Parts: sequence; C-alpha cells; structure tokens
Amino acid sequence: MTSPRLSPTTLGSLKPGIGVPNYDRAKVTPGIVHLGIGAFHRAHMAVYVDDLLAQDPSWGIVGASLRRPDTKDALEPQGGLYTIAVRDAKGTHPRVIGSILSVMDANTERADLLDLMASPNIRIVSLTVTEKGYCHDPATG
Repeated sequence: MTSPRLSPTTLGSLKPGIGVPNYDRAKVTPGIVHLGIGAFHRAHMAVYVDDLLAQDPSWGIVGASLRRPDTKDALEPQGGLYTIAVRDAKGTHPRVIGSILSVMDANTERADLLDLMASPNIRIVSLTVTEKGYCHDPATG
C-alpha cells in the first residue's frame, strides 16, 4: 500500500511529528518571483519564507522553471507543497514547506511570467546561480 501523494487535501492527515505550515495557505499571496526554482532554493530561501508567512502572508513565492518543466510537473499536483528533512542534535525531522504557491514554465508562460514580475504585488524577483551557471559561455549558449 502506498501513501497518498502530498497535497493540500492530504496535509491534515500526515503522521504526528511531521512539521506542517503554521499559517493559513489560503491567505498567502505572491510577493516573490524566484527564477530557477531548484533544490537549493527550495531548501533555503523557500524555508525562510515559510517561517515568515505566519507573520505576513503577503510573501508567497511563485517559482519559474527556466529550462525544463520538471519542477512544475512535480510540485503542481502537490499544490506547491514539498518536504525537507531538518537535521539537528536530536535527529532528523520531516517538515512540509508551503511557501511556494505555484511554478511557471518560463518557456511556455513567458508573457504571463513577465506580467507577474511587473505586478505591484511582487516586491522581490530573486534568482539562484549555482555552480552550473558559472560555466555559461554566452558564445555557445
């Protein structure tokens, strides 16, 4: 028997001890667009924003996949929810992160993404440059 896929519907039925968002996700609105919504961003900035949302729900994240729609395809059925493992001296603790509201595919939703980035509600446009980005050669693409 497999566990049901993580989603806003299944969030309330998770096992005790799994951290879940401590805010009403229905009240969260986008305030950040993040370009390149990879694992590094999801394990760092999105976690910090998740901590902030209980105090101010106007900082939700809309991610943009720049190369392939894989992240969008993975997170969309889960309503943007995903799990991280938090490790400390007491062990490893799973935590569900809810700060990502949606993910857009920059290749197929470019105009909508640009409109969102220009929206007055968006106060931060951020990006992550990982080691792969430093190897970019503009002459070869």
